[in-house]
Amino acid sequence: MLTKIMGIFDFLKPRNNSKPSRKHISFSNLALEVIGNPLEENGFEFYRKKVETYFTTIIWTKEKQYVKLSASDFPTDYPYTFDIILGEGNCDDFFESEWDSISISDIQKLSEPNKKYNGYDFPKKSKFRESLEKAKTDLSEFGNGFLNGNLELFYKARILTNGENKPEKIIKKDKNGKVIVELLPYNVKKND
Repeated sequence: MLTKIMGIFDFLKPRNNSKPSRKHISFSNLALEVIGNPLEENGFEFYRKKVETYFTTIIWTKEKQYVKLSASDFPTDYPYTFDIILGEGNCDDFFESEWDSISISDIQKLSEPNKKYNGYDFPKKSKFRESLEKAKTDLSEFGNGFLNGNLELFYKARILTNGENKPEKIIKKDKNGKVIVELLPYNVKKND
């Protein structure tokens, strides 16, 4: 009996979590269809898919813009959710993508400030399509400007979400290991 009860903590045991689970394989394949098709119709191209035991990440890019679908059902992440992330810049650079991206729900909050948004349920397999269709509808409604290259609402939501005190620059290494300083585009004043 005690062994069964202690079994609920098995996820804490060290093991290889990079092996894709059937649940995440099914989810990612359906997401490529439901979310990917409308993105590709808007000029985005499939960039990368990473599926693990508890996580799925799918990225589509268009020039400097990207859309990332991120899902988790890791036991400590309850309630399990997935989200649609809109970003500008380098989606492969963690620090840059953290500063230069927002959730689709951040734009929803601008449009409907009294509603509460927390991403989308990462449900049982039988409800995958329903949940992904809801996300697709929201992406079409609230992310339409972003998808079509109009980043004005995206910038407003990003400043409200990430705050006014954004770093003025990112210090990073280029592919040759040379340290470079890059000014962030939303901190560069535009002359009208």
